[in-house]
Amino acid sequence: MSGSASQKLSFQAMIFTACLFPFYILAATLTNSAAILTDLLATSFDLTALTACWLVLRIAHNAHAGKYAYGLGKLENLAELMIALLQTVLVFIAGSNAIMRIIHPEGVSGAELGLFVTAAAVIGNGILNRKATRLAHETRSPVLAAQARVHLVSAISSGSVFIVTVVLSIFNDVTWMYYLDPAASFVVIGFMVYNIFAMLSNSVASLLDQAIDEAGQLRILKVLTSHFDDFDELGDIRTRQFGGKMFVELHLGFEGDWTVAKTRAVVARLTEAVRQEFKQAGDDVDVAVVLIPAHAPSAEAA
Repeated sequence: MSGSASQKLSFQAMIFTACLFPFYILAATLTNSAAILTDLLATSFDLTALTACWLVLRIAHNAHAGKYAYGLGKLENLAELMIALLQTVLVFIAGSNAIMRIIHPEGVSGAELGLFVTAAAVIGNGILNRKATRLAHETRSPVLAAQARVHLVSAISSGSVFIVTVVLSIFNDVTWMYYLDPAASFVVIGFMVYNIFAMLSNSVASLLDQAIDEAGQLRILKVLTSHFDDFDELGDIRTRQFGGKMFVELHLGFEGDWTVAKTRAVVARLTEAVRQEFKQAGDDVDVAVVLIPAHAPSAEAA
């Protein structure tokens, strides 16, 4: 159900931005506002990002479980990385335009449609941000977390452009206020740079296949300590996480005279205990146990 809800939200956000985009183009054409043009570029990024989010969630939801046994968490991180690179290009375009408006300041005219579009963008992105934040917390999806950031940044950016455009429309005869237009552009650019940094740091770190953090390691040790008498030997404890997924691999040895049924019962008890320990912290984890041979040769003997 969470996968279906995530796809539905991403699709709604994509359709909302797609409907808004033509009006942004028209508004940027009718007015000479650098801020509205920058917001248009930011919206083009939003549309690309939200489309990528929807496609990734759709592919991940329909993926063949046998072929992709560990899921498609890295696909989400790759999509996030590509979105960040695209936004970097838009930042250079918007920055160049804003610098030109500082060198040659102009008043803003014909901004009525721009005011309507930016107001609609603030309201729509605010609502979508709340929904995406809640779902991202429930599913621990990096794509939904990135989508929530996109909506938050878009709402704040469009709000800044709306306020500045209103001020310039009222005080259009005050020459020094002309600089507010490129200043609003730089505010939007600043949020775009923040978004780029957040996406790059998250996607690159996740692509490196990190181990579970110290808090997670302590949860595993707590379970193993409480079940110390259930196994004869403890080998490696291997963990990994990417996207919103966590994996734990325990290498355990058991008494040589145990039956298969008894060993399976103990393994089931241990894996369930680890899952429950992580579940109490709000995390979902896959646990696997690798059996250490009863008479494995030591490293020194080898």
